[in-house]
Amino acid sequence: MAAVLSLWALLVVGSAGCGPADLETRPAFVEVAQEVGIEFHHQNGASGHYYYVETYGSGAAFLDYDGDGDQDLYAVNSAPLPGFVAEGVPTNALYRNEGDGTFADQTAHTRTGHPGYGMGTCVGDIDNDGHVDLYVTNFGPNVLYRNQGDGTFADQTADAGVGDPRLSTSAAFADIDNDGDLDLYVANNVSVDLAHGCRQGAIPVYCAPTQYQGESGVLFRNDGNATFADITRPAGVYSQAGRQLGVVFGDYDGDGDADLYVANDMTANFLFRNDGAARFAEVGLSAGVALSESARPEAGMGTDFGDCDRDGDLDIVVCNFQWESCRLYRNEGDGTFADLSFPSGLGAPTLSTLTFGTDFFDYDNDGDLDLYLANGHVHPEVQAFDQAASYPQSDQLFANDGAGRFALVPATALRGVGRGAAFADYDNDGDLDAFVSNNNQRAFLLRNDRGQRNHWIAFKTVGRVSNRDGIGAVIRVVSGDLVQVEEVRSGSSYLSQNDLRVYFGLGQRERVERVQIRWPSGVVQTLVQVPIDQIHQVEEPPSSG
Repeated sequence: MAAVLSLWALLVVGSAGCGPADLETRPAFVEVAQEVGIEFHHQNGASGHYYYVETYGSGAAFLDYDGDGDQDLYAVNSAPLPGFVAEGVPTNALYRNEGDGTFADQTAHTRTGHPGYGMGTCVGDIDNDGHVDLYVTNFGPNVLYRNQGDGTFADQTADAGVGDPRLSTSAAFADIDNDGDLDLYVANNVSVDLAHGCRQGAIPVYCAPTQYQGESGVLFRNDGNATFADITRPAGVYSQAGRQLGVVFGDYDGDGDADLYVANDMTANFLFRNDGAARFAEVGLSAGVALSESARPEAGMGTDFGDCDRDGDLDIVVCNFQWESCRLYRNEGDGTFADLSFPSGLGAPTLSTLTFGTDFFDYDNDGDLDLYLANGHVHPEVQAFDQAASYPQSDQLFANDGAGRFALVPATALRGVGRGAAFADYDNDGDLDAFVSNNNQRAFLLRNDRGQRNHWIAFKTVGRVSNRDGIGAVIRVVSGDLVQVEEVRSGSSYLSQNDLRVYFGLGQRERVERVQIRWPSGVVQTLVQVPIDQIHQVEEPPSSG
């Protein structure tokens, strides 16, 4: 067995005296944001002019910026737009996890309170120094914060060359050429004219995306020394045909390199297949993940990769506008996907919702991937022209039956104008909690009170030949009859970033016989008889074995 460098002890928070029957009847999630010290309130800068950008933000990231083993939280804010008067300038906020279930606002000390019109964020160690760095997308120039390792960050944007000035949305780090450092993809939405307004009859509304020309995303190659080069065109990912919102990297064809899925608003979604040399071919249409089952483009927003049927390859979920279902594309293992939105049980319950944040995760630790959807409309006055719709909406939690079929879990989520959703085990008790950013409202921190009834195992990967975070590593966990495969991933969902540690639910299984990690370098590492109910920090070995 390869060495496991360190184990973090399991902490059980608030579960004393709760037997199995109690856990079955308790709510899956409890909203605790203000209780634990998170006072974040998103401000979209609206002044009644219905500027297009007002309705899209914002996202959030979980990250361990100070390296203490606890997941901290970065929440992205927006800013005043013309005509809006604010008492103070809203900024992004960084909350340090105190390790006792509470958070402290460290924005000023860390120097991460950017006052721009924020949209999304992702994290990754761009210089392999062991300190995770932070990227923020904006309506306006984006920002790269380099972690100084002393609890503070420095604005590295100009030196790194990654300050894209357009309307950027989601972003994600990945090592697209497997050279040991992290590259960066930034999604861009449209070319915005703030002077352009729209109406629904006599009612002023936000203009539809079709009123604007799409913009290409940008792919930055890491050239070392925290500098990047724009390789969008030579890499084959330049396209103005989309209006990009959601982004996720994943090795969907199992060939050892990072492929890229982009959810587009009102245009066909992109699937960029990596040829292994950082050149991509757009195969969304031929792979079956570009359009609806009726061959129509939809309003793609949040998206994620995950093996929801536990057959060893990555499936895709992408969610859409109200009266368009969320799409579940099952990976057929031959480079194509099948649209199982309705057969899976996901289609009908998502027709009446407008979904942004979208994540696969095992909320109850039973060994299969469930789905959380953050919902909320884009038009505050939507009921004036669609009485069946509403502006704030209830988020949705779907439980997986283990075969990729989903059932809506009743009364499990709060009601808001949901946008970004991010997931992490913030209290280190073995189950995944959720942070949901709501447009122009206070955010939710949802503590998971259901996953503690089952066993689990988690891994923090530390690359040596590969990038330091191990982003792109494929982890295969075997526990009796249960075989699970997941990847270490940077940004996903919508505008957001999950815990870089990878969690696996085990149900009532009490052993993990084998863990195999395929690192981005190609090194394959095998661990045997790995203890459960613990977070394992695993360092990449110099060679396979």
